[in-house]
Amino acid sequence: MNTSVFSPRFLSSAILAIALPLASLAGSAEEVLYFEDRADIPRQYTWDLGLYFSDAESWDKSFAKLDAMLPAAEKYRGKVGESPKTLAAALEAMFALDKVIGPLYINGHQKMHLNREDKLGADQSGRIIAMTTKISAALSFIEPEIAALPDKKVAKFRKAKELQPYLHYLDNIWRLKAHSRSAEVEKVVAGSSLPGAGHVNAYEGLNAGDIQWPTVKDENGEDAVVSPGQFGRLRGSTDRPTRKRAWEAHMETVGQYRNTYAATMGSKIQRDVWLARVYGYPSAVEAALSSTNVPPEVMETLIGSVHDNIDKVQGYNDMRRRVLGLEEYQPWDGQVSLLPDGGKTYTFEEAWALAMDFWRETFGDEFADIAQEALDNRWVDVYSNEGKRGGAYSWGTYRAPYYLLLNWGGKFDDVSTLVHEMGHSVHGVLAGRNQSYHDAGTDIFLAEVGSVASQSLFGEWMLNRTKDPEQRKQLIDHALQSIRGTFVTQIFFHEWEARVHAMAEAGDALTADSMGEVYADLNKLYAGDTVEPHELSAGGWARIPHFFRNFYVWKYATSFAAGEALAARFRSGDKSAAQDYINMLKMGGSQYPLDVLKAGGVDMTDPAVIRAVMDRFGMLQGQLETEFAL
Repeated sequence: MNTSVFSPRFLSSAILAIALPLASLAGSAEEVLYFEDRADIPRQYTWDLGLYFSDAESWDKSFAKLDAMLPAAEKYRGKVGESPKTLAAALEAMFALDKVIGPLYINGHQKMHLNREDKLGADQSGRIIAMTTKISAALSFIEPEIAALPDKKVAKFRKAKELQPYLHYLDNIWRLKAHSRSAEVEKVVAGSSLPGAGHVNAYEGLNAGDIQWPTVKDENGEDAVVSPGQFGRLRGSTDRPTRKRAWEAHMETVGQYRNTYAATMGSKIQRDVWLARVYGYPSAVEAALSSTNVPPEVMETLIGSVHDNIDKVQGYNDMRRRVLGLEEYQPWDGQVSLLPDGGKTYTFEEAWALAMDFWRETFGDEFADIAQEALDNRWVDVYSNEGKRGGAYSWGTYRAPYYLLLNWGGKFDDVSTLVHEMGHSVHGVLAGRNQSYHDAGTDIFLAEVGSVASQSLFGEWMLNRTKDPEQRKQLIDHALQSIRGTFVTQIFFHEWEARVHAMAEAGDALTADSMGEVYADLNKLYAGDTVEPHELSAGGWARIPHFFRNFYVWKYATSFAAGEALAARFRSGDKSAAQDYINMLKMGGSQYPLDVLKAGGVDMTDPAVIRAVMDRFGMLQGQLETEFAL
């Protein structure tokens, strides 16, 4: 399987928190949450994109280096396995190119994430994607030549002094030797990456550009656009007619483009299936598991733990229905606060102060100082603006800023999202400062763990600081929503993804109807009779961007379980937990994910680690029922 950096490994990113509820904030002045003109946002709450490149000219100069650097790597074609010294030099030349690509790629795409219509960003993004494809194809000979080394030579190379810094990278190639292909095949695969990315570009262009999302009246009688970036906050409105209008308007619009969504998704799935076959895997699922070096038993335990506790999932829905005083629990009721006023709200400044106190008390000065560095140097883009991408993420590259994108809504969910995403950024910085370039990047399987642990501990930290009964209800329900959204729902998503890939592998047609039927069946399995069925719900798969990242969602669930296990060490009073946590973050991707987790004190091959998540889900439900005196 191609594990080249041009996959590309330099993109250490995490995209989360699509639901962003809106609130009117208490205080002397109401915080503005949405800006039609980005220029009106206070400068300190916006990204400083000049930290990568001061202007377009400096971006162009860095881009021009790539063509000049390429021959230095291409000259090793047919020579990679001559000696340890030659192999080390070939890797050095390849990684040198990769280091230049990372900032170029991120900087160009960031411009479009702030404004989908940004012409410079569109130009730069297109150019660097094309260049990455060119370089990947040109250097596609390196890994096949490494994989083709005879076993005796591999044993000798493992001991060579020159190759010790690259040993984990090389071991991962040799581990997948049975799925390696010739340099010629790898060149074809690499060359297909540009047209192969068309489904992602089409999806994003459709969602953020072409669709004219309708406008509905919000709870204040104001016009609100139900775009992907605003849908979450409207769905979280405490005014039920508002969230019903928003949900139906959004889903009806998705339905109008159902065939385009299906064609886009279908092409992506067919590509996944094709790649799995090219590399000799029996299925796309097994290809995904193999690339992460995670045994199938982990996935089986994940699914089994949720299925065995479906009663808790359905019980949570029914508890919410009773607290909200509803006769019927509808799809638009799942994200709303259980408190009539929506719960306590926070300005960004208030949230930041809380987060800093938590980080310093829980993880220590090293973690907190990096977080403060991020804010002081404008790595954080706080508020939503017209044309800005929805959701939240952390994105960065080696020994460079790890930018956070937020769409601040003022709810506790937003505070928790800030804590989560900063966990990614601190992770990236610590790994970059302590590992070589090729060992710093982490697989999503591992990248989510530190952030989940931080987020879980933060909720409990907040709960321990308050005796206010209303805030306690809010915090406990948030913990339940986190488990449902980042563990249970991600397993639901994985099951959908696995089933539609299996359909493609069996030669079945992937249509809006066939994929919608799978989604509706899973909705029925997970919700039972606790959520009223709605014909528009079957199209829910079309609004999940994570489906465009091949078998990405199951890693969220596994990471959540591992993160909760890490958090349990802190809760138990283990005095070594904090330092083990920091040391784990510093390891980056220098070992396989399961081995890094063991260094943090978590054994993911122990089924009890995964099952503990649903046990906690049940325990929290009991706590919440007590708080509401049910």
